[in-house]
Amino acid sequence: MLKKLKQMKYFCGLDLGTHTIKASLVCVRDEQNLDLLAVAESPSIGIRETSINDISELGHTITRLIAEVSAKAGVRVSAVTLGVSSDMISGRYSEAVIPLIDAGTKVISRYDVKRLDDQAKMLGTALEEEIVHDIPQSYKIDDVNLAQNPLGLMGRKLQVKQLLLLANAVRLRNLTKAVHQAGYEVDDISLSSYTASDVVLSDALKSDGCVLIDIGANTTTVMFFHNHRLGDIHFIPWGGQNVTQGLSGRLSVTLDIAEEIKKTHAIATDKERADLSGDILIKRDKGFLPISRASVCEAVNWEIENLLTHLETVIKGSGLFNEMSKGVVMIGGGSLLPGLMERIEQRTNLTVSMGVATNGLNNPAIYATVIGLAQRHYVRNKQKTIDLKSPLTIKDKIVGAVQDLCQEYF
Repeated sequence: MLKKLKQMKYFCGLDLGTHTIKASLVCVRDEQNLDLLAVAESPSIGIRETSINDISELGHTITRLIAEVSAKAGVRVSAVTLGVSSDMISGRYSEAVIPLIDAGTKVISRYDVKRLDDQAKMLGTALEEEIVHDIPQSYKIDDVNLAQNPLGLMGRKLQVKQLLLLANAVRLRNLTKAVHQAGYEVDDISLSSYTASDVVLSDALKSDGCVLIDIGANTTTVMFFHNHRLGDIHFIPWGGQNVTQGLSGRLSVTLDIAEEIKKTHAIATDKERADLSGDILIKRDKGFLPISRASVCEAVNWEIENLLTHLETVIKGSGLFNEMSKGVVMIGGGSLLPGLMERIEQRTNLTVSMGVATNGLNNPAIYATVIGLAQRHYVRNKQKTIDLKSPLTIKDKIVGAVQDLCQEYF
């Protein structure tokens, strides 16, 4: 029993959103057994829009959240995988090409691929930017042969197309500093919406083609997966806060009351199909405030139409639209709005479903991002462990160097 406990490992994810901050703790027994032990969340104190406005307050919030999940699980956390919101990320394609040999052909080596990938990253990144994810889309050999993995093939010229997810370097350093001040190390930084795909999308969905939509507080992230990789990404400046602000402005109520109405009475169903009779009563300091259901529905649908127009343009305008045979999967707090999935299905002509956890992680779609971060923490540490346990001998290094040298010149 003691040996079994020692084999269990614990990994923490920390999602620093612009509206809420979430922390999660995952226990890993083996590759197929990941258990969600604890989740905690708090308003984003210390972050305003996409920048830190009080690093001390942010550090205290991080400390409290991680202490909360640690106490629930009874374990100590020393490092986290840090997730950043889509508000801080931009996507860009980058291409690069390198000659392999002056005359004849050569076998493409790992060194060639790395040199090419580094060239594409350098060409696609500005001085003030830092790469959060680099995802090779395809390689082209001698302008004619397309390949997902060019290793071992022969050619004279190699070209790559990469999808880069970038963030402002100073903002990332400040976020990392806040985590350090809270007393934790940062194992890795990732786009939270992207890591959620490992939780809610199976290998079959990623292979056959699907759209993952993450509706956050301020931004909706639309990701296209095909052939086991992220092939396209778009950021729509619309989130759950738009519904709250729309209700507040159109009903002349405070943001707090508008948020309460959104959570308990808002629906995204078409006016023709909704029951709009009667009023809803909102508790106030001096009695109750009656608000007609029709006015709530109208305020919500004004914002929903805005989202649907953006989604239809982005999804149908993507070059991967015809490859999305598995439809749309939705996550994020905004995806829980009743009737929204049906409206998106009507506008995009794709089947729409709510994201459910894979690998036995029982969680609502709202926590998929932070659980994905903890899972990514495990994957990275597993890879480090493999590298440490399987070091190359001097003989292996010499043989590898000779092979690469022969491929380079012969």
